[in-house]
Amino acid sequence: MTHLRYIVPLIPALGVLAQEAPTDEVMDFDREVEVFNDHLVTLASPWMEGRVPGSDGMERAKDYCEYYLRQAGLAPAFPSTMQTDEGEVTLANSSYRQPFELGGSKKVTEANVRIGDRRFTQGRDFSVTGMGDSGEVTAPLVFVGYSIDNGPDGYSSYGEDDSLEGHIAVMLRFEPMNEEGKSLWSERGPWSGRAGFNGKLRAATERGASGIIIVNTPGADDPRTNELMDVEGSSRTTDVPVVMMTADAASSLISGLTDKSLMDLRHHADQGGGIVDLGGEATILTTIERKPLMAENVAGVLPGKGDLADEYIVMGAHLDHLGMGYFGSRSGPGELHPGADDNASGSAAILMLADRLTAQYAELPEDANARSIVFMLFSGEESGLNGSRHYVSDPPFPIESHALMCNFDMIGRVKNGRLSVSGANTGEGLSDDLAPIFDESPLEIVQPERMSGASDHTSFLSKQIPVLFAIIADFHADYHTPQDISSKINRVDSVRVVDLFERILLQQALRPERLAYQSGRTAPAQRARTESRVRFGIIPGSYDEEDKGI
Repeated sequence: MTHLRYIVPLIPALGVLAQEAPTDEVMDFDREVEVFNDHLVTLASPWMEGRVPGSDGMERAKDYCEYYLRQAGLAPAFPSTMQTDEGEVTLANSSYRQPFELGGSKKVTEANVRIGDRRFTQGRDFSVTGMGDSGEVTAPLVFVGYSIDNGPDGYSSYGEDDSLEGHIAVMLRFEPMNEEGKSLWSERGPWSGRAGFNGKLRAATERGASGIIIVNTPGADDPRTNELMDVEGSSRTTDVPVVMMTADAASSLISGLTDKSLMDLRHHADQGGGIVDLGGEATILTTIERKPLMAENVAGVLPGKGDLADEYIVMGAHLDHLGMGYFGSRSGPGELHPGADDNASGSAAILMLADRLTAQYAELPEDANARSIVFMLFSGEESGLNGSRHYVSDPPFPIESHALMCNFDMIGRVKNGRLSVSGANTGEGLSDDLAPIFDESPLEIVQPERMSGASDHTSFLSKQIPVLFAIIADFHADYHTPQDISSKINRVDSVRVVDLFERILLQQALRPERLAYQSGRTAPAQRARTESRVRFGIIPGSYDEEDKGI
């Protein structure tokens, strides 16, 4: 692959007047800024299509990163298989790719809801959701209110001995509300966590429901009451058919079975009333065709030396982003989300560190002891840390041999020189190791009191591996929008982040004693020059303003 070249913005030589001849040190730094810029602009270009898994653009991004890991001289990190006359053979350390299944596409090929001779129309009256499975069920209908267990003040949609065996559960969306259609329970935001679909469906299926009809609640103060969720807008959480019905269609359904109106039933549920037999039966037929979507982590390994070669440090960043914003966007779908800061910036930094550490290792004495370093580009982070979770569950090297994981997620929009680095308290002695490096950095290192952000380092923490997580200390409004573009990246300070972690990686690779994991629940003993509580709100796969889970 030919490295695409771009015009580099003019970057003033720091501390050097324009008329003065730049020093070698400044020229070297400028060259590094140019390298970072090349990687950044390429990965955030329209050609990469927002790097959403399954797209041609993501394939190009993976090819690009693999090319530069190879160019750095890294070895393949993963095994591969090949067919021989004797059968399938596994070849260790023969691939730069680690494939894993990442959900998949869904298509409704058959859908039918009817009560007697009355048939409802898909797309107008109801939709098939991806939360259920294919199936056909004919069964009596029972109204289960909001299908909520254990609400505040003893609220429950169900009695202690209620069973839904052999019944279709008809449930309301959201949660108990007042006359204005606002939640009775939420202290912040429109709804509490009890309004989520997962708990509702679980409460019904645990009681034996054969099928589920979710009704858009009449009078709710929420624009989603006018929407039907499509099959792609949710993930499977139960094995029974699950459809969503408009309030108008549900009103028609209920009025044909009972003398109560849908609004009467809503008020009944608002007040904590129990289940209601609707006195009729319905048929639900759904057929959903599912095709798995495969994703890949991309990684190369810098082999270690001597007695420490069988211990591993992972230096990672997620490569994926949101594509055209059909999930996770804070501004809506249909427009390219380049993801320059999130996380082309971190991915570009990984490629630079692979080059730098390879050069550093080449200068080590022959009798040196150094840990191996895995340079990793994760996929599937935006949909729930899927790539890193797969790595720790199926690692190419024993998970117990992993000594440290460092994670970059949004390092490109450093403001006022402030970078957040959390996790120094997850390894015994790590905070003391880092103190002089932090002090000597031109960046202001902010160490939050607690681990910040739910990014790929979380998967390694779950395996009790010490972690360091670098992210901008001052969040920006372009997060998960089409405005996260390359021109807004602070290239100079991004290279300073690379400089910082080059020192950290080399120090930890050569550290004679392995770090002992500690929970990291307390603040670091050694503190950087500024410390504050940083709350980023990075929750992959859960996006408050476009939450599909309610």
